[in-house]
Amino acid sequence: MSLQVPHFVLYGETVSQETTEFVHIERISARSRENDWVIDPHRHSRLFQIIVIVRGQVRAIVDETRFEGTGCMSVSIPAGVVHGFQFQPETEGYVLTFAQSLLQQDADRTRPYFEPLLSQGHCLHFDEAPMLFTRLVQCLDTLQDEFRGAYAGRTLMCEWLVRAVMMTLSRVLQTHREMGAEQPAMLELTRLRELIEDHYVEHWRVTDYAQALNMTKTRLNRLCNTAFGKSLKVLLSERLLLEAKRKLMYTRGNIDQIAFDLGFDDPGYFSRFFKSHTGQTPLRYRVLSDLDSK
Repeated sequence: MSLQVPHFVLYGETVSQETTEFVHIERISARSRENDWVIDPHRHSRLFQIIVIVRGQVRAIVDETRFEGTGCMSVSIPAGVVHGFQFQPETEGYVLTFAQSLLQQDADRTRPYFEPLLSQGHCLHFDEAPMLFTRLVQCLDTLQDEFRGAYAGRTLMCEWLVRAVMMTLSRVLQTHREMGAEQPAMLELTRLRELIEDHYVEHWRVTDYAQALNMTKTRLNRLCNTAFGKSLKVLLSERLLLEAKRKLMYTRGNIDQIAFDLGFDDPGYFSRFFKSHTGQTPLRYRVLSDLDSK
């Protein structure tokens, strides 16, 4: 049986009328209070999530990263990223969840702003940008009002407000970046990221990705080195390693089963692969992770 970190649409809900226009917003307390303010590690397959803390405190896990923070902050979580939270009782704020595909409309113009948020999880503090935080909360207040109401054009308004929230986060994250010249590369990088997510368990070679993107291996590696400072081969190893760590940390499956789930025919080779990148055996990594979480 395949071992998976729990997947939810909304936390605790595995069945939903999820669509490409899916948008949902609720107060942090709506789901956290009934769970003693603890949201166990899980992930969403196709949904992007934003947690905004207005007042209170949170301890969070976003993949391997653990951090604590207080009010005037946000946590953005792309589709597929494992995350969990422990909120201070009576923490106030919002949980915004929407189909990541909702952002595909007008993607050529929005991608330079949204792609950094979509590519990995971020914890953003607004201490130096209080006006932007005020604007963010105003957008979320309006979005919640639209979500609860039955106004004309409700769906469109929710979509526009989601983009306003994303743009506000982008301004905090990318304050000093010049992105105009990055747009052509962003299109290719987005497609590469999608291909990696679809095929990394199949252990596609660099040649396979180059063919799928209709470019040479040399050009593809140059693109990766420019954007990430590393070759595609390294990126693929890191993606496999990340999923291995997720399964070791958040599931109880044995090492052989995890190896098979990740496309390794030989569990011994998987263990050597893991140790060569981390300096630890998979079992040792799991034991230390369990100790760190206590």
